[in-house]
Amino acid sequence: MALVRAKPSTIQHGSPVDRPVKSSAYSRMVSRLVLLARLARAGLAPVFLAAFAALTALTLFAGCSSSSDVTNAGAAGMPSNRACTANAECDPNHGEFCVEGSCRLACRSHFDCQGECSSSTDTDGSSGHFCAPGQPQQSGQFYSRCPSGTDTDCDATSGFFCVSAGAQDLDAYCTKDCTDDSSCAAGFACMPLNRAQCAATCTHVAAEPKDHSCIPADQIGPGKPYHCGMRSVTRNACRPRKFCSTCQSDADCLASANQICAKDKSGANICTQLCDPKHPSCPWGSAATCGVWDQDLGVPTCAHRFGQCTGTGKSCEPCQQDADCGPSGACTSSSFTGERWCVDLTVTCSCGSDAGVCTGGGCPLSPSGLQLQCVDITPMTANSAVCNGANTSSGLLVASSQQTGCWPAK
Repeated sequence: MALVRAKPSTIQHGSPVDRPVKSSAYSRMVSRLVLLARLARAGLAPVFLAAFAALTALTLFAGCSSSSDVTNAGAAGMPSNRACTANAECDPNHGEFCVEGSCRLACRSHFDCQGECSSSTDTDGSSGHFCAPGQPQQSGQFYSRCPSGTDTDCDATSGFFCVSAGAQDLDAYCTKDCTDDSSCAAGFACMPLNRAQCAATCTHVAAEPKDHSCIPADQIGPGKPYHCGMRSVTRNACRPRKFCSTCQSDADCLASANQICAKDKSGANICTQLCDPKHPSCPWGSAATCGVWDQDLGVPTCAHRFGQCTGTGKSCEPCQQDADCGPSGACTSSSFTGERWCVDLTVTCSCGSDAGVCTGGGCPLSPSGLQLQCVDITPMTANSAVCNGANTSSGLLVASSQQTGCWPAK
């Protein structure tokens, strides 16, 4: 497997900036979580799951932009692809290197190429990722950005639409509906795209008119883009593979910048990245760890501290989607770190007579040994509380910036 080596280039990319969830946003999340848990325990599981999805979407898209799907890499100019026998015959000052007989751009993701970014070796023997020759994707299709947050930036006539956190989201990207992974370009997988509905169109889905990404009624129903699901309005769309997604090669992971495909602690191939064991350099905040897990690769990469990327659905075990958490659970995440974990709705707790969030309250420990928090806004109502993640904030963070997760800060 070829490794990512730094190459001199004039292509500059911004890096995503993590922002803590404001206390008001956290309070709204907690209040809704408890309300929805009450629905679930009243026997209205479909209603709960629908509303929980809307809550999760709101949390994920808090802030000005989201880096959970893709990075800030923009499409670069195309390489000359002229014939060469040595790097000196190309233009290294503009990121070109001689690879397999033609001048190609070094790349961090498929978005840099507006086509496939693949592993190879230049004539100096340096391994890396380079834009593959051939016809790039058309503008407004795969590997195109849509910073306006609207479908107008995408090739709507070919079925492409924009997935965005709102206007000026530099991570927004164009994609299309799919039936399976073969319908998608390299680096993408066919996955559910779940959204809240703006009005009460679907019986078992919570209406969230204040959610900026909610779907209007005229886009829901037979023959429309979205249909009513058990927990949200949904459509299957090609979405970039993230950290912990399954993979077979680097190309499967490069819709997100600088990812590679490597074995994790369990031996499964996942999308991950190179890291430095001496410095924090992994995604998923404190849930990831750096080490040499892939003995064939022989260099440090990131892996989940749980030992694998999905668990059995118990409280605070890792997950990729709701299905990983069983019929009575949901997969939630932190908008600050991107960590994803299961909330087991069959586990009850209580904060006594005080409404709010308390540590413990009958909640179990996380797999890492942290005491989970009980979210109990209506303590006078029986079985109204739910065990969420633990408070993983370090002592350097103020109380209003507390972070929820399942693994202690290192």
